[in-house]
Amino acid sequence: MTAAYHQSGFRFLYPENWALDNREDTGQPWSVSVHSPTGAFWSLTVYDGSHDLDKLGEEMLAALKTDYDESFFESQAVQQDIAGHASRGFDIAFFYLDFLVSTKLRIFRIGQHACLVLYQAEDRKFRQLERVFEAITHSLVSPNVD
Repeated sequence: MTAAYHQSGFRFLYPENWALDNREDTGQPWSVSVHSPTGAFWSLTVYDGSHDLDKLGEEMLAALKTDYDESFFESQAVQQDIAGHASRGFDIAFFYLDFLVSTKLRIFRIGQHACLVLYQAEDRKFRQLERVFEAITHSLVSPNVD
């Protein structure tokens, strides 16, 4: 079964056994995330439309490199069509403690907003959950998610 998040003009579906963390949905930027029982997560950060998408992606990539200053951090720039929305971002892999972590960062516009979606999990879990992450993202950008 699925649960639905619907606030501030944004809506997405996520697995009902995932925990919603609605940290900040007012002001700019605001964010919301959902967390799997295994520690994987999907997050959305919404900025006003004046933000440059490339700059947002580079700033987030730099922040991740700083947060996970380990011996291995690899990123690859990507462009992806998500339900008719052109997105750009990065596919990222890094070691944290003894785990290889896979992360996808996607930036795109929805209406007048710049949106940053980030999802990550330990590499083996990521491969198992990648379709779930993609379905959550697809439900965000699709006009009808019911």
